[in-house]
Amino acid sequence: MSRIRLIGWSAFAVCILGYGAALAAFVLYRLDRLEMSEALWIGGPAALLGEVGLWIAAGCLGWSMFKGRKAIIDRVLRRKPDAV
Repeated sequence: MSRIRLIGWSAFAVCILGYGAALAAFVLYRLDRLEMSEALWIGGPAALLGEVGLWIAAGCLGWSMFKGRKAIIDRVLRRKPDAV
């Protein structure tokens, strides 16, 4: 697995953990296990972490998919690959 895909899947795992923690804080607030301020202090940063993970995962996995598709198109059209 390439490094960019590894970063993408790791960021996706962080996304799931962040959104899961935010959801857990919300559920615990609704069940009266947490106060509003506690739920916001826990859920806010967790949701932000999930959002950052989502954007990094989308960027990394999208870029790796684009590079693979570009390589296929270059072979079909008999173009020389970039020197990167």
